[in-house]
Amino acid sequence: MSAQETGAAPEAGVGPTGRRLKVLLVGKSCPDRGGIPTFLEMLRGGALAERHDVRLLNVAHSGVREGGRFTTGNIGRTISDALAVRRNARRADVVHIHSALAPAVTVIRAGLLALAGRSRGCSVVVHAHGGNIQTWLTTPVRRMIMRLAMAPAHSVVAVWTAGEDALRAVLPAGKVRLVDNGVPLENVPEPEAPHDPPRILYVGLLTPRKGVLDLVEASRILRERGAEHELRLLGGAPDEGPEAEAAVRDNLPPWVTLLGTRDPADMPAEYAAADVFSLPSWWEAMPLSVLEAMAGGLPVVATDVGDVARAVDDGVTGRVVPVQDPQRLADALEPLVRDVAARRAMGAAGRRRVEERFAADVTARNLDRLYQELDHRKR
Repeated sequence: MSAQETGAAPEAGVGPTGRRLKVLLVGKSCPDRGGIPTFLEMLRGGALAERHDVRLLNVAHSGVREGGRFTTGNIGRTISDALAVRRNARRADVVHIHSALAPAVTVIRAGLLALAGRSRGCSVVVHAHGGNIQTWLTTPVRRMIMRLAMAPAHSVVAVWTAGEDALRAVLPAGKVRLVDNGVPLENVPEPEAPHDPPRILYVGLLTPRKGVLDLVEASRILRERGAEHELRLLGGAPDEGPEAEAAVRDNLPPWVTLLGTRDPADMPAEYAAADVFSLPSWWEAMPLSVLEAMAGGLPVVATDVGDVARAVDDGVTGRVVPVQDPQRLADALEPLVRDVAARRAMGAAGRRRVEERFAADVTARNLDRLYQELDHRKR
């Protein structure tokens, strides 16, 4: 699939902190699934699109996934996408590029897209969504690659504190800022009546690095303890290719239900149809699925990676457990599987926490402020 431009239909009016700007979002959207596509759809359909003229340049592609690898296919797609950015940036004030920003292939690609936007005189923002930046930026060569690749960008946005710290240590002062992820709160249905047996829901790519097999092992432990439940996995193919997905699918026991993928608009109903949410990833930044589950009134059991512990108040809105520890994961899930009142109380507390700190409107206001600052500098 070639890069595709799609437009939003923003409401009339000017943003509250300055003039109305033409914003070109650049990133992988539908048919891709995951955090970045979900985030892009939120920006296109929410408060940011009410304040600015927002368009999306969709750089998702069809075919075998080759994420993070130096291949002829990735090189060709990067050149094609950079040219598409340059074409579409003629009508933009801001080019806002969304990337995992690790490993090297992804960093270089984001830098070339940023250069294409900069060549049109636009303000350029690179939004770093990947949760392993701080573990990747560990050698002088990698730090040099990051500095050179991000030179065309006016600002680099991190969505979690460790990523912010890692990028600040490498990039010039004032270039990096933290903008928390947020999720929409409109049209979120109330959770369904408690299910018997209760349903544990996982939402994410089907790859071992997301801890799916750790969750399966925790489910097995729960069954051995007599804590009956259903385990439901919702997600599709990861960027690293079919081998990673096969490593999950080939090791699933018969009691696990695969739900496939869903459009973002259908996700609230999936959360409403669950009782507990679990994301036992090996690394994350600020996972949208955790925030979406909390917005839907679910208790969350997740690993202590990225800024999960900033979102999940351990013992209040859910539980935060160590990485790759199915026993501790099972220990945290068991009381919620057995006690309807406990999971309902934690779910309600999670909804309040998202309303206060991680709503989509807050994210939009912070991005609007950044855009206006960059626009003011140009003037």
